[in-house]
Amino acid sequence: MKWLGLGAAVWVSGGCLIPQNESYLNELPIQRNRPPRIVEKQVQPSERIIRGYGSDLCELEFSVIVEDPDVGNRLTAYWFVDYDSNQPRGADQVVRIEPKSGKVVRDERASFQASFDSADFNRLNLPGDHVIEVVVSDTALVDREPQGTLIKLPDGTDFTDPGYTATYAWFVRTEAGGGCP
Repeated sequence: MKWLGLGAAVWVSGGCLIPQNESYLNELPIQRNRPPRIVEKQVQPSERIIRGYGSDLCELEFSVIVEDPDVGNRLTAYWFVDYDSNQPRGADQVVRIEPKSGKVVRDERASFQASFDSADFNRLNLPGDHVIEVVVSDTALVDREPQGTLIKLPDGTDFTDPGYTATYAWFVRTEAGGGCP
């Protein structure tokens, strides 16, 4: 009998005796933007430090595979060579990655190529250390900062859904007097 009374007390205390106000969702919440990601195991070249550019290496090719859980987002890869935040400038190359086949991991690689003594990226021809950086964004960039998207809510208020970036960098040492044509 004692156990039966204890069981009844636990059962009654499991619920609230005071009625609660119920609130229901009028509509589904807005799907928020989620950040893209660079798949680090598949970046090319896999080494972050590259030596001998201009002597042993005459051409460089960099590429990344990106993923975004928002499969409908267009992603943009901005490539920078020796970016200096004290002297802001635009990207050296821009690659768009369009949404295809509804897959999180995009099939298309964002690539960047440089050839020694090419006029395209002549900063890389100077002997010394250089930084090649890719910034992948799911919104427009202004001064390398992702811009939010303004969404008008049904109640008339504005909501800014943030934009996101993912970055990856390589360090390149250019050698003087190499054998590249």
